[in-house]
Amino acid sequence: MLSFDILVSRFVSGDLSTSCIFASTGSIMRYRLAKKRMTMLDWDDYRLVLNIARFGRVAEAAGHLNVTTSTVFRRLAAIEDKLNIPLFQRDNGHYVPTEEGAAIVAAAEKMEQETASVARNLFGESQTLSGSVKITTSEVLSSFFVARHVMTLGRDHPNLKVQVVSSDRMLDLSRHEADVAIRPKRLCSDALFGRKLATIRWATYVADKRHRDVKGQPDAYIGHAGDPRLAEHFGSIAFDPNAMAGPQFFSSSLILRAAMCAQGDHAAALPMILGEVWPGLRRTSDVLDTPVGDLWIVCHNDMRRNRRVRAIFDAMIDGARSDKELFEGP
Repeated sequence: MLSFDILVSRFVSGDLSTSCIFASTGSIMRYRLAKKRMTMLDWDDYRLVLNIARFGRVAEAAGHLNVTTSTVFRRLAAIEDKLNIPLFQRDNGHYVPTEEGAAIVAAAEKMEQETASVARNLFGESQTLSGSVKITTSEVLSSFFVARHVMTLGRDHPNLKVQVVSSDRMLDLSRHEADVAIRPKRLCSDALFGRKLATIRWATYVADKRHRDVKGQPDAYIGHAGDPRLAEHFGSIAFDPNAMAGPQFFSSSLILRAAMCAQGDHAAALPMILGEVWPGLRRTSDVLDTPVGDLWIVCHNDMRRNRRVRAIFDAMIDGARSDKELFEGP
């Protein structure tokens, strides 16, 4: 016989009908208790549990929900007290859903998907250039590509509100966390529609005032301080605290790398869209032979015919065409 909590999970997900639950448990009281447990929560409760499960830590969930850590602790304790069951196993600050917690997470995901689908359909069918549209993109692209062209779009459509989220965290288009993504990689999913905007090429830059020859001198380059697996992707050398030779300075941010390069006596490998326009830098190499990646603009399939989204696509496609030399070199 299936356990009570597994039955609750399968009932919430729609895998079991009411009659199946009766037959499996042999008890109307258990069904009533299952229904009571799930209906004791409101959407805010489900959303809180869902985000704790996704991020695994209370602090990260609190940041995503835009509330304090103490609020998340207090609300989770109230939910568990209301249900009289623990929803998470605590392990050194890491939260893993229990069997009961996983059932609530599954229910919350189903609600979230349905809500996002309704929002996409409503938003997707709107054909006026008023309202809002949300773009997610990276630190470099938001400052040195999107900003210039989205401001032009704003002047043409004064009733359109454009929100640009500059972050390396990938927002989920399927959950309606953003309407358009502009990223230096292709997002592969049958649910998404996208266009390639440009090939991103890199070159080596130094400060205008610099006279030191850096060819063949790895120690004269600014290194990469972030994930070492990304060092080659960012055209640099990964930070190694035990290395006896190599770069003296390291940065996890491309914008910070450009700023450090402009201030000092060290060179930096930078995407041309950044290096070509940063004040005080000059290019000292030809365009690197191997492109680091392609620039893509992507939306959910449900949104591809929405006029607001289409306007963003058109503006960015035109912008990438006019910035072709900044992305790919002369």
